[in-house]
Amino acid sequence: MRATKEAERADVAEVLADEYLSDLVYNALLERGESSKASEITLEINNPHITFPIVRRALTDSPRFLSVDRLWNLSARYLDRSRPTERNLLDVLQAAGRPLSTSQIATELSAVYDRPAELYLGLLSKIVNSDRYFRTPGGDLAPRAWLPLVDADDEEDVLFDNNLTPEQIAPFRKASGDVQWSPSTYAEASRKVVEASQDRGAVPHRVLGVLAWASLGGQYDPLKHLLACLGDSGLVWLSGGRWITRAKADELEAQLADRAAGMTEEEPAEEPVMAAPAPAAAQIPEAAAEEVLVPVAAPAVPPRKPLEVTGSDLAAMEQVLADRGAAADAVDLLALQYEVVPGDPSFRDDLAVLSDALKGDPRFLYVGAGRFREPNSLPLYVYTVPEFLHYPDPQFVSLEGEIMDEEIEDEGFAGTLRQEMANPLAQDVGDDAGEYTGDVPADADSLRLVLKAHHKEIGTFPLCQVPDGFFPTDAPVVEVLVRDPSGAAHEVIVNNELRIAFNLFGLYESIAADSGGVFHLHRTARPYEFRFAPGDEEDPQVFLSPARYAELLALREQAEEGGDMATFDIVCEVLAHHAKGLDFVQAMTEVNVVRRVTRRKLASILSNYYCFAQKPGQSLWRYDAKKRDMGTDRTKRKYLKR
Repeated sequence: MRATKEAERADVAEVLADEYLSDLVYNALLERGESSKASEITLEINNPHITFPIVRRALTDSPRFLSVDRLWNLSARYLDRSRPTERNLLDVLQAAGRPLSTSQIATELSAVYDRPAELYLGLLSKIVNSDRYFRTPGGDLAPRAWLPLVDADDEEDVLFDNNLTPEQIAPFRKASGDVQWSPSTYAEASRKVVEASQDRGAVPHRVLGVLAWASLGGQYDPLKHLLACLGDSGLVWLSGGRWITRAKADELEAQLADRAAGMTEEEPAEEPVMAAPAPAAAQIPEAAAEEVLVPVAAPAVPPRKPLEVTGSDLAAMEQVLADRGAAADAVDLLALQYEVVPGDPSFRDDLAVLSDALKGDPRFLYVGAGRFREPNSLPLYVYTVPEFLHYPDPQFVSLEGEIMDEEIEDEGFAGTLRQEMANPLAQDVGDDAGEYTGDVPADADSLRLVLKAHHKEIGTFPLCQVPDGFFPTDAPVVEVLVRDPSGAAHEVIVNNELRIAFNLFGLYESIAADSGGVFHLHRTARPYEFRFAPGDEEDPQVFLSPARYAELLALREQAEEGGDMATFDIVCEVLAHHAKGLDFVQAMTEVNVVRRVTRRKLASILSNYYCFAQKPGQSLWRYDAKKRDMGTDRTKRKYLKR
């Protein structure tokens, strides 16, 4: 039963995505006002998620569009010219399914009757004053027949007038729950009902009207209700007088982008080869009783002409990037400029030629995984490690004149420190192995990642926890999209040279822990897009309770204000708080809240001072206050780094 319901929801979402896409395409053709190529329509939509292949598919599949002379047009532009103008006007509005401006209506009537649009502007000025139409605050025109009908006194009659039944309205009435209707909350109340009903698809405005009327009675104003909803940015009007939320529209766009990514590169069908006629019966030897198979040579296929990328082509694609203000896939640019798509015979070769041309032109910035941006369009801070993550190197001398916090070579490290230093959780930006040292393969479908306090504070993440190749590596700085659980896309910049990712602020909002919160990254069909899922756990080695985190921040303030606290002193304070001891990653976590410290620095301090020790066979480091004044282990001096 559960699987059946999930399948039904998927079907509803699929149909809704088609309808949403059809409206986008229709609106684009309305804006252009003339028949257009599929690539021109895609450019008019100007949405990175709405790519050429799915636009072309929508044009082909929907009866709202016609192909004439290899251009696409609206079916409504071929209405019967013999009918009265106002009849065709109503059909134009009905086909669009939304209010239209007078200039748009004039253009559409001009296309129907093949007469100048100016002739219809005067007619429309008269029609506007008719009680059969209403205007939106933006000046668009729509028929009053689209408003809910609430003239009757009995609910049964109101439902009948709006072509609804009690069974149809019941689920929406239940979804409305505690929604409070009033003339001042038309839009807010409608949005709540639509949000609660999104599994059922788009919500007809007449349903909302009946619900509002049932609550308000004679106070209900159908026109004010519709105008309030049209003016609400959280609601999106679909043709046919139905609503979805803006958040749902974003989900549908992501779904359409996934659909485009899933379109396979099909091999083109071979041209049929006509067989040559068989020899006449008299010429066939009597011994050959079976059918004679005559070999047929395939016709010579002329070599394909390589794609030529001209200066005007590059200028056009430069404008596409400028208009979008976002990265664009070379596959999309190839489709928009040349209408070559996956499955076309020359697709692979043409894509390679175009990609090389774009990479070699200073007007385009390559940001990995086949995507390009305008040059200098990434923020400057993604090219340097934030100062907050730098490692200070203060110099301290003990009262006995001994240099403190000195570093030692690997050979001098105690216990299993050399192995523990290879743990990705012990590493960080500017202090890692230069490559992933964990055990998760690069082709893993998902990653379990652990957030540290200083990265949560500035919205960054270190690549030391990410297998090499999980993110695109074909550019020094790449841009990826990470979708949160709501489907919203976050542009994350990954600097492969500095081994750090930027711009994760919005994603971290769903992680409660200051340090040690777990989240997961999942691959998608596109190499530059990932899904973010906050975990329901904290990592035991990196987690800090709010109380402990506050104590460490207080110690940080004390160290910064005093200026006389060596890193050795900080380690003593940290381990003194944990009588049972801390392992190396736990110690790194706490000390780094107080002062940024490298793995080598902390491992050297733990190995070099008598007051720190591990019990044999254990990984926990303990602090012995009685041995603090004993200083450093003289036997380690031969390992000091000079």
